[in-house]
Amino acid sequence: MDDETPLLKTQLYTACEDACSGDPNRLFSQEDLMALNVIPPKDVKKLLQIVQLLTRERLFAPVHFHSGLAWRVRPEAEAVKYKSLTSEDQVLVYEIIDAAGQEGAWQQEIKKRLNLQDNALRKALKELEAKRFIQQFTTVENTSKKMWIKFNLQPSARATGGPWYTDQYLDEAFIDVLQTVVVRIIKERGSYRSTGERKPGSVSPVLPKKGIIRGGASEAAMKSKKRTADAMSRDDSAAPAPPPAYKVRGTVRLPLPAGYTGYPTAEEITTEIIQKQVAKGQPLKTEHVQELIDILVWENRIEAVKMGERVGYRAVRISKHNPEMAKLDSEDFWEPRTNGLTTVPCGQCPVFELCEEGGPVWAGGCEYFDKWLA
Repeated sequence: MDDETPLLKTQLYTACEDACSGDPNRLFSQEDLMALNVIPPKDVKKLLQIVQLLTRERLFAPVHFHSGLAWRVRPEAEAVKYKSLTSEDQVLVYEIIDAAGQEGAWQQEIKKRLNLQDNALRKALKELEAKRFIQQFTTVENTSKKMWIKFNLQPSARATGGPWYTDQYLDEAFIDVLQTVVVRIIKERGSYRSTGERKPGSVSPVLPKKGIIRGGASEAAMKSKKRTADAMSRDDSAAPAPPPAYKVRGTVRLPLPAGYTGYPTAEEITTEIIQKQVAKGQPLKTEHVQELIDILVWENRIEAVKMGERVGYRAVRISKHNPEMAKLDSEDFWEPRTNGLTTVPCGQCPVFELCEEGGPVWAGGCEYFDKWLA
């Protein structure tokens, strides 16, 4: 080894550390290492010599791909741990667990890859666990699997199930609560309140003069009514009846007009959930909330809306003829489920046969219609 090699080794390792400061899992190919301008140009032999030295000192971890070989930088504090291992079995086992990262390594897979006897493998794992280099954990996919991970790492969300699992069991109640919150946020941000209050001066059209019936109703038909047309005409001179008392419709939410661009995005929904503190202390991220949103979209309870470069979400106005498309006890319905054809006032009007254009009762001035529309 010449005098230049130790210096190049230090310089190359430092350059790699600086290059992967924003991405600790970055991999370096041979071309990437040459591009750092530490090794003399086109001196591949010198590069391989430096890389072998760094790999032997555990500062570089080789990663094999179909397209070739790459290296991951290992922190010096982690590389020192290898020097404290007392047997080759410990080194090999720890190397596999180290490379597995947050996914962890299955005990049977370690045995298969190293072709170790059960006693030798258990001994190595026990010694590594005693040194607090590794720890055992179980996955939600298979609780009977013995999985091992580095002591200072937390298992990945894929292994633990993320925030949707509690003690390795799917927390369906928690998921339902968060879905309800997501729908409520989307509904509040993607609609507007309408109280349905009648504005001053907003009255029905003036009724035509009573007693003038066009259409020639027969005398028998007129006598069958509670009041005849003549009786209505005699009441013309009486004091006008006070206007009917209209009921104010309860506050409802109505869809926003086309082209609206303020629908909440997944990031905004996540922020609001965190502010509401309904996540039971779980570290919810945008990708977690996106999973809930995807389920709600699949259930046809919400839909995506393209807003330029952003994607927002709005509640779906469920068809009343297809209530099975949504949960019947959910808050997805914009208004109570009714059928306009059976609740329209004409279907139960006590003076239906007198109703006609210009008659004593007509649709343009019907008080029943006013109440129904309100």
